[in-house]
Amino acid sequence: MGRRRVKIALGCLAVIAISSEIGLRLAGAGSYPLYDIDDEIKYIPSANQHGTYFNRYAWHFNDRHMASSSNWSAEKHPNLVLVGNSIVLGGNRSKHDEKLGALLEKELAGRYIVWPVAASGWSNINEMAYLDRNVDVLRNADAVIIEFMEGGLSLTGTWPGYDVFPDERPWLLTAHILREIWLSHLAQETFRDFGVLPEIGMPDKRELERFKTLVTNIVKERKLVIFLYPTVTNLRNKSQWQRAIAPVVEICRVTAAKCVDIAQVPAWNESAYFIDGVHQTAEGTKILASILARAVN
Repeated sequence: MGRRRVKIALGCLAVIAISSEIGLRLAGAGSYPLYDIDDEIKYIPSANQHGTYFNRYAWHFNDRHMASSSNWSAEKHPNLVLVGNSIVLGGNRSKHDEKLGALLEKELAGRYIVWPVAASGWSNINEMAYLDRNVDVLRNADAVIIEFMEGGLSLTGTWPGYDVFPDERPWLLTAHILREIWLSHLAQETFRDFGVLPEIGMPDKRELERFKTLVTNIVKERKLVIFLYPTVTNLRNKSQWQRAIAPVVEICRVTAAKCVDIAQVPAWNESAYFIDGVHQTAEGTKILASILARAVN
């Protein structure tokens, strides 16, 4: 009798596991982007992929790893390359047309095609590696916007691992989702949507000089806006924030680049953030797109 109960219990567990796996796949829980891993850029959303997370949140990455439904083309002008991290990319539960790149293009009323290049947790060092590898993208740009957060030039963002940014589909989606929920609980509620954050620290001198060279070269032939994006902590500690952005502000002072300190914009306040105090809400993304459009214009 005991063996029969064990068999029934195991059978029920198997049915539950199979039903869960099928249910999650039908619900679109496995429709998330995959990543390429390498020693230079460290990690980047794979090219030529698209999907709809939970059958609701559409996402796209084109042939140049850009968050765009259109492939990059050297023939499309004027164009604007928007470079950043999760602030630019948005989260898993953000629809494609609600992300910063799409909203910025809308704010610019068709005057620019916007090519967003971003990965959650990237620092400006990762971004420079992408631009070095895709010289033609930068050379062909009519305008460039680069995001800077505290720590953006201190360390390279490293791949946080398969559970955060997978490079292949899992055999068991249920196990992957449960692991993701557990990691999110250990970190913060928005971890599942946005992934890791960049490291915080003062700029590495070599990387700061490299960034200055990049800025100097960009502004020779095109418009460049660097937007300085604060966290809630930065908003509350203005003196620390000013120290953090001072090296980049100085680069803007001695070049033709335009620095926009989001913390100084009256429309920007703590209500623009998610509970994590870092990422912007949907309304915050609209405000940010409006700020950047005015800066470009």
